[in-house]
Amino acid sequence: MPATIIRTPQEEAVLTHETLLKAWELMCTAKAMTDIYEENAKFTSKYVHATSRGHEAIQLALGLQLKPQDFVAPYYRDDSILLGIGLRPYELMLQLMAKRDDPFSGGRSYYCHPSLRRDDMPKIPHQSSATGMQAIPTTGVALGIQYKEKAGIAHDIRGEAPIVVCSIGDAAMTEGEVAEALHMAALKQLPIIYLVQDNEWDISATAKEIRAGDAAQFAQGFPGLEVIELDGTDFAACYAALHSVIATVRSERRPFLVHAKVPLLNHHTSGVRMEFYRDEKDLAEHRKRDPQPRFFQQLLDFGIQLQGLKELEKRAIATVKRTMNWPKPLKTHGPRTSSRTCSRLRL
Repeated sequence: MPATIIRTPQEEAVLTHETLLKAWELMCTAKAMTDIYEENAKFTSKYVHATSRGHEAIQLALGLQLKPQDFVAPYYRDDSILLGIGLRPYELMLQLMAKRDDPFSGGRSYYCHPSLRRDDMPKIPHQSSATGMQAIPTTGVALGIQYKEKAGIAHDIRGEAPIVVCSIGDAAMTEGEVAEALHMAALKQLPIIYLVQDNEWDISATAKEIRAGDAAQFAQGFPGLEVIELDGTDFAACYAALHSVIATVRSERRPFLVHAKVPLLNHHTSGVRMEFYRDEKDLAEHRKRDPQPRFFQQLLDFGIQLQGLKELEKRAIATVKRTMNWPKPLKTHGPRTSSRTCSRLRL
């Protein structure tokens, strides 16, 4: 896809130089993590995992804008969201390797199955591994927030009102419980955003095989649920659009569904590999939409220096390579025997 050579007025207003560089470094970090997991597949695939490769732009555009008072429910391909809210590769690798110092579950959950309560980050409720199961609980969180507001109960954190984000894949949108969640959000006008990442694959089945229409078409059946459609590979456009959506939900307290089209550039999971079910034509079409080279060209067009971008990329790759070996000696599973946490380690 061609790069967006000139930023729109909305993009100019919300995208700072610092944000662009941070997003680039994190996008390089996410890709480096995917690459090193694949290079060490014999080791890393012992515990099933998926990565955000192809989805990085839309995920970072969201993660970088969430605040500590917010709630988010990432799904199993959302490691770029986790990087965006401030988690480090080391912390994610602790879960990948089932280490007891894993900050989410002590090594008892699959990779990118987070639950988190830190004062300086969005809150992540614990959720099931079953796809689509996050829809009803996160809608319930939004209902709880609305209840507090109507009852005049102050939020725990001062400042802007909290929002809730439910991240979900396109295939999970066909599940009945998702319809229940959308119905209640529209009926009650809840402060929630459903982020649907549509890569047109449901494990090894294509979109044509498993759905009659996409998420944006489906959402039209829920009056009061506003729908936004995005090219999920365009970081600048996604950031600006989500900035507007988030601001609206904070102020007007009503629901949105954001439908982002993205490519799938990695395996479904470490155990369900792309070569098992995808042909070269399909893979080539998806690779044409890779968000990383597109963002790189955008940054050059925005006037950011090539050398600086390359240095950030090298730093991200070096950090991931260096980090990969740190969790290996740590103990797996078992109860924690001290108050030591990842945040106390100097990385």
